[in-house]
Amino acid sequence: SGEQEALAGPWAGVVPAVSAAVEAALHEEHEEGSGYGKQLRLLCANIGRNPSLLSKLLSGELSTARLVRMAQHELAPDDLKEMRAVARQRSFDQAVAQRAGEEERRFVSRNGSMVELERERGEDGE
Repeated sequence: SGEQEALAGPWAGVVPAVSAAVEAALHEEHEEGSGYGKQLRLLCANIGRNPSLLSKLLSGELSTARLVRMAQHELAPDDLKEMRAVARQRSFDQAVAQRAGEEERRFVSRNGSMVELERERGEDGE
């Protein structure tokens, strides 16, 4: 896997020190409460799936203090982030289109002018 290749390469001497630094940062940030275990599992799962994250961590581009405060969506691989962004945009576009359709149905044309249906029916819906 990508993680094993990264660990076997030039980073082999750095990994123990970085692992200890991550552990220390986790202890400092979460004090071994329920957040500690949850974040530890999150980090283990995502570092293994995200070679870019691992590389940034091992190179020092990403600090251990920042790493242990990252949310799940921040830890995700770039391709997954992109897929999620596309899905969010698609959902937003559909909601806007649906809302626009609902707004359009609220109006009717009378002699070339638009009149809001709720106003025509009155406040009580008559």
